[in-house]
Amino acid sequence: MNTTYIYTLRFRLDKDAPDKYVEKWNNFKSVCESGKNKHIVEHIKDECELEQNKILPYLDRVEGGLGGNNKQIRFRYKNRRDEDIDEDIVMDQIWSTETDAWALEDLDDLISAFVKVAEYYVESECVNGYIEMHKPQIRI
Repeated sequence: MNTTYIYTLRFRLDKDAPDKYVEKWNNFKSVCESGKNKHIVEHIKDECELEQNKILPYLDRVEGGLGGNNKQIRFRYKNRRDEDIDEDIVMDQIWSTETDAWALEDLDDLISAFVKVAEYYVESECVNGYIEMHKPQIRI
C-alpha cells in the first residue's frame, strides 16, 4: 500500500487587513519567494517548539527552505518572469513517504513558527496558515 502524501503549507493575510499591512506582507512574500530567505528560515527555526524542527538545515536550493537531501520543505520560488499567482506564501513539495515521513505535529509546529515570523515582519496579528494534503497522481 502506497502511503505517500504531498503536503503544502499555505499562509495568507487576513482579507480585511489594512493597506499598510498588505504592503508589508507583499514585501515579506517577495523575500520568501526570492530564494534569498535564509534569515527568514533561521527565524522560523528559532520560533519552533519541536527540537527536530529547530535543527533542520537550511535547504540550499534556488528557492530555499528547510531540510536535507530527502526530507524537504521548499518555498514556492517566484521567477522574475512569473506573474503573481496569488497573494499566499507557499511552502510546498513536502513529500511524506514511509521512509521520509513528516508528522502532522512537525508541520503544525512549522506553521505556528512561520505565522509568528510573518506577523513580526507585518507588524500585526493578521496571518493564518494551514496544511493542504493530497496523494500524488500515479500515471500508468
